[in-house]
Amino acid sequence: MSKIAIILALAGTVVAGVTAYLVPQTPLVWQIALGVALLGYGSYFFQERLFFKSVFSKKTAKYGLNAIFTSIIAFGILVFVNLIATKYDIKKDFTKNKLHTLSDESIKVLKGLAAETKLRAFIHPNQREEFNRIFEKYTYYTPKLKKEFIDVDKDPLIVQKYNIKQAGTVLIETEVRTARVENLLGPDDPKLEEKITNAIIQVAKGDKKKIYFVSGHGEKLITDTGKEGYSEIKEQLEGGRYQVEELVLVERGSVPEDANIVVIAGPKSDFLEPETRAIEGYLRKGGKVLLMLEPISSPALKTLLSKYGVEFNPKKTVVELNPLQQLAGGNPLTPIVTNYSKESEITRDAKQISLYPVATPVEKSEKAPEGIQVTSLLSTSSKSFESLLKDNQVTPNPKTDRKGPLSIAVSVLGKIPTKKDSTNADPNKKLEDVKDIEFRMIVVGDSDFASNSGRRFGINSDLFQNMLSWLAHEEDLISIRPRPADNSQFEITETRMRVINLASVVFIPLAMFGTGIAVWLSRRRK
Repeated sequence: MSKIAIILALAGTVVAGVTAYLVPQTPLVWQIALGVALLGYGSYFFQERLFFKSVFSKKTAKYGLNAIFTSIIAFGILVFVNLIATKYDIKKDFTKNKLHTLSDESIKVLKGLAAETKLRAFIHPNQREEFNRIFEKYTYYTPKLKKEFIDVDKDPLIVQKYNIKQAGTVLIETEVRTARVENLLGPDDPKLEEKITNAIIQVAKGDKKKIYFVSGHGEKLITDTGKEGYSEIKEQLEGGRYQVEELVLVERGSVPEDANIVVIAGPKSDFLEPETRAIEGYLRKGGKVLLMLEPISSPALKTLLSKYGVEFNPKKTVVELNPLQQLAGGNPLTPIVTNYSKESEITRDAKQISLYPVATPVEKSEKAPEGIQVTSLLSTSSKSFESLLKDNQVTPNPKTDRKGPLSIAVSVLGKIPTKKDSTNADPNKKLEDVKDIEFRMIVVGDSDFASNSGRRFGINSDLFQNMLSWLAHEEDLISIRPRPADNSQFEITETRMRVINLASVVFIPLAMFGTGIAVWLSRRRK
């Protein structure tokens, strides 16, 4: 009878499996077959219970059951993890410098997208896979971003419609705006993320903002390609959110109406009174100013800054004796900063070092004017001190020199009360609806940190960009960008090759053999 039971059980199993796979819609067939199989297995094990009892009482059977049970648990865990991974797409970048992860800035832009945005790539068929990998980095962070691939060989009408000149062109589109990225070299393009993210920002944020760099007082020039120039900053800004232009205040007489931000980078000579009035007038209208000073900057700026709660003492410089100065060649006049304010969005996420050659302290006044908020952004170490700089020489005086930490950058946020009199007020507006005008200003005690040579150190370039984003009321773009990839290749030498060969051919097999012998001896003793 036991043989008949096991034959029925096996036959029922086969029939249940085949019918469930081939004709699952046929009612009760595979269910009845499965029921017959279960009854057959139950009858067989019941009739042969004495045999199975004797078999399972042996040590080998116990070990075998234990191994089977452990395997089932392990398999169940793997299935459970796989189900979770299928439902929740979790990615982790384990490369040293997060080479396969977007920067914090890009992620913030993507998570802040309000409207559906399309990435439309015009490519050859053999480029589809690599462009899909690129786009997946972006679509992973937002459902608002959709991707589409156009074969330039099969769809000439669409190529002509969008005036596509060559394969590798990507259009970023919303309902109201379109941006174009050309000459993408695929995953190996060194500016790949910068190009795509800037295009997404352009369609999401609208027109570019206008930045004027003041000149005429010995400031850093955006046309200067030398070490002290700002040509690289100009290129970076124009490739992103901004249009950049030079401004000679003494000729214009006032700040242009289309100025979103005014930058004054390291003025040396005096500002004329009309120029100072022009800057103040711009701030009173809600202007945004980034002023980068030097110890030799015009003393006239001290009077201007004092009106906004900022203290600047010309001819004073920072001497830093922190051991980190070895990274700057041991130069005590080039402070390396690691202390950043957590109260400001500009520096809240800053964790790496930045450098400020020949900096001057810039601090909050003891009594800031009412309605003006001054926040220190970064400061030197406790081993620094303020000293007099005369004829390019430092003359330390331990008795009078002020000891650190010393603030070398501040942000200023204030509101200019709007006149609410009957002659100037809009008759269609209620008095309580008339808001005060907000101005913003950042003052840094150094301008070399953003120069062609200084911007490459640490997070100097990041901080400069963050300052502009804060001034432009685009705090969602503030972030600390990832560092460039290091060359982390593993060089295979002859000695290392011999070690690898010995490990793979001799040591690993010997270790496995020894483990087997140890397990066998352990079981023999039981």
